[in-house]
Amino acid sequence: MKDFVLEPKFSDENIIVQFSEKIITDKKISVHVPNGYQAIVFIDEKIISRIEPCMSKKMSDYGKEYLNRNCRIAFVRSKAIPEILWGFGNIQVNNERLKEAYRVGANGTYSVEIAEIAKLVNALEFGMDITTEKIREKTVAILKNIGTSVLGSFFANTKTSIFEAASLTGELRKSMIDALKDEIAFSELGIKLKDLTVDGIHANEKDLELIRNRINT
Repeated sequence: MKDFVLEPKFSDENIIVQFSEKIITDKKISVHVPNGYQAIVFIDEKIISRIEPCMSKKMSDYGKEYLNRNCRIAFVRSKAIPEILWGFGNIQVNNERLKEAYRVGANGTYSVEIAEIAKLVNALEFGMDITTEKIREKTVAILKNIGTSVLGSFFANTKTSIFEAASLTGELRKSMIDALKDEIAFSELGIKLKDLTVDGIHANEKDLELIRNRINT
């Protein structure tokens, strides 16, 4: 068998973790970790070490315990995970204090970072590449559930009118970050919230028109 080098196959920034094929290691297997990556060595699907950026280096140089074992390498991008879009709407608000009833929503972006690669790998299908879209699929519903509750609390049974919504984006951002930063569902995925933006708070235009007509009348 000729020398075989394990290395990332794709440079797409939306591929956060990419796996090598499953191999039986021997003295001819090398690993190449480019700049911008770190390699995680899995033996029998368990992490045993990390490899920092290096040119092609024999697996046997890391120790005899690496030889003749079922091995797979995960190449993890060191660069920040691209921002992810979020948004939700049609939250029914009935503010009895102001006699306002309407549907409201919000949108923005959020970014996460890997806290524990083992948890992230175990939360998905082992050996399959992990993309930004897969992370979004696992996290956006969590964000929506928490954000829906937080946003509703800004208006329901308060003295805050929906016409003040544009001035509340900063407060909503802070409240959502506070609610998400220690979210167990995120930590169970091995990730944590890095940042979140609120681009806007929006109300249904037909609902706003009804409220304006009532006020004018």
